[in-house]
Amino acid sequence: MSKRLAATVVFGALTASSAAFSQGVTFEAVDGDQDGFLTFSEISAAVPAVTEDVFKAADSNQDAVLSPDEFTALGL
Repeated sequence: MSKRLAATVVFGALTASSAAFSQGVTFEAVDGDQDGFLTFSEISAAVPAVTEDVFKAADSNQDAVLSPDEFTALGL
């Protein structure tokens, strides 16, 4: 995925889900199994507007989970 497309996808998701984030969704609250990483199923359950494309774009090291830093980089 190109960087421009990734940025567009992330921006769209953030715009669509701003109400959910204003309610105080935190990394710790989304990390259901408390393993220190977020899977797509964990984050999509908490914030349905985060699509698989947004998740993949945020996963900078492509390890199929989001670290706290990757989650923070989403600007949530």
